[in-house]
Formats: sequence, C-alpha cells, structure tokens
Amino acid sequence: MQASIKSLEWIRARLSSLRQRLATSEAPFQIAALAAVCGLFTGLVICAFRFVIEAPLEQLLPRSDPENFEELSAELRAMFPIIGAVVLALMFSRLSDADRRMGVLHVLERLNFHQGYLTFRGALLQFVGNSIALFSGQSVGREGPAVHLGAASGSLVGQWLELPNNSIRTLVGCGTAAAIAAAFNTPMAGVIFAMEVILMEYTIAGFLPIMVAAVSGAVVSQFFYGGDPVFLVPEILMRSQWELPYIAFIGVVIGLIAVLFMRTVRTVAGHQELSMPWRFVLVGALTSATGWLVPEVLGMSYDTVNLALLGDLG
Repeated sequence: MQASIKSLEWIRARLSSLRQRLATSEAPFQIAALAAVCGLFTGLVICAFRFVIEAPLEQLLPRSDPENFEELSAELRAMFPIIGAVVLALMFSRLSDADRRMGVLHVLERLNFHQGYLTFRGALLQFVGNSIALFSGQSVGREGPAVHLGAASGSLVGQWLELPNNSIRTLVGCGTAAAIAAAFNTPMAGVIFAMEVILMEYTIAGFLPIMVAAVSGAVVSQFFYGGDPVFLVPEILMRSQWELPYIAFIGVVIGLIAVLFMRTVRTVAGHQELSMPWRFVLVGALTSATGWLVPEVLGMSYDTVNLALLGDLG
C-alpha cells in the first residue's frame, strides 16, 4: 500500500515538473512525445469517424461503394437527404446555441478567445451529427468535422494532463494536423493547414510537434485504410509558356467565384428568421431536389472530384 502511494506521489511530482517546464517551452522532446500520443489518438478518432460513415453505406449503396449515390433510384436519392435532415432537425432543436457551434470557425473561436479549450460534448455532437449528414447524402465533407475532432482530441489530451495553456494551444494544432493527415493521407498538408489556418504562425518550436503528430495520424490511417491518397492527382506538365496567361486567367475567375460563394454564405447566414428545425428541413429539401437532377452532388463527392482531376468529367 505504501509503495503504491509513493508511486502515485512520484508520478504527480513528475507531472508537476513537466507542466512547469512546458509553461516555459523548455521541454521540446516532451511536447514532441505528447504530440505523438495526440496524433495516434486523433488518427484512431478519424478512422472511427470514417468507419461509421462508410461501413453502412457500403451495405446500402450499389457496388459496395460508399460514394455511389449516382446509381440509386431517383426516389431513393430524393428520400435520403430529407430523412437525414429531419433526424438532424430533431437532434439539434434540443441543443443550446453553444452546443450547436461546430467546425473550423468554432475551433478558431475557442483557440483565440478560450485558450484552445474544447469540450468532449461538442466533439461528440460533431461526430454524430456529421455522420448522420454524410450517411444521408447531405452535400458536406470530412474536412470541417476532421478539424474539429482533431483539435478537440488535442485539447482534451492537454486538459486531462492539466497542461498549461500554451501547451494546449500547441496540442490543438497537433490534433488538427493529425486529423487532416489521417483523413486524406497527406501529412505535409496537415502541417501546413494547422500552422497557417489554425495557429496562424510558423515557429520552430511549434513545427516539430505538429510534424510528429501529422506523421503519427497518417500512420494510423495507413494501418487501417492503406497508403492510397484520397485524391488521385495526375502528373501536371506544361507544354508551352503560352499556357501561363490561361492559368492566370483561370486563377482570377476561380478567385471571383470564391468571393461570390463567401458573400452568398454570409448573406444567407444573416437571414435566420426560420427556426432551426425548419432550416434543416429546407436544406434537406434543396439537397433532395438537387440530388434528383444531379446525383453527383450527394455525399462527399470525392469520386466526382477525382473524375474531374483525371479529366473524365465533362
């Protein structure tokens, strides 16, 4: 009994010493080790998220393809989004405004105003809500949920160990990088996204743990789903310098489309006269009508993106 008490006291003393060192950024190897643990944990969360979405769809959709909404009958394509929207409406109508906040913007808000503290409840709601949305064919992706789940994983690890705020912020970036790496099998993209979009800074002290976390998350994903990337980008060759003006013109056009999209989102978000349940039903009805005519928009549509990248989509 006394030996157990002494062991617990020793562990508490070591944790207290570690917290003090992490508060002054004097423990690069320790934070890198924590980043590896965070990356492994985040990778497991993202793989579980992917399994919950894809396993049922492989049983329901033709050819056991979790994105093959195109071969469903028009009636089923129209029915799936409406049923999912009704379920989400019933679920989210019972939640408070604070619990409804999710995604990348929520992570940025918690990072900038609350030292990166995210809740298990919010992560669980993100996991369940987005799983229902993707399972029912709603036109959303894994990007936003992956960022939220990864950031929450890092934050919860830091909170559980009672680490200082600066370490929790670093672990939020580590979780984000690991989530992107695990979701798309792209460790470098995870590092760049975490440092440029989430943390919004490039530091030598932050680069090492975020890189370790991204690699750890990608290793977990490759263990369960193999090493193939999500998007098949073909080899890109320039045959003439005359292609440069065309590329520049396309860049301007895409930039204008992006601006138009963002302004449309802000305009629509500013009109919230409808209650939350009716907004979900309206979204389900719009997705249903669009999916009836253009089934490629249903679900994550990564297969459609790959067809476009390979030049097979007219």
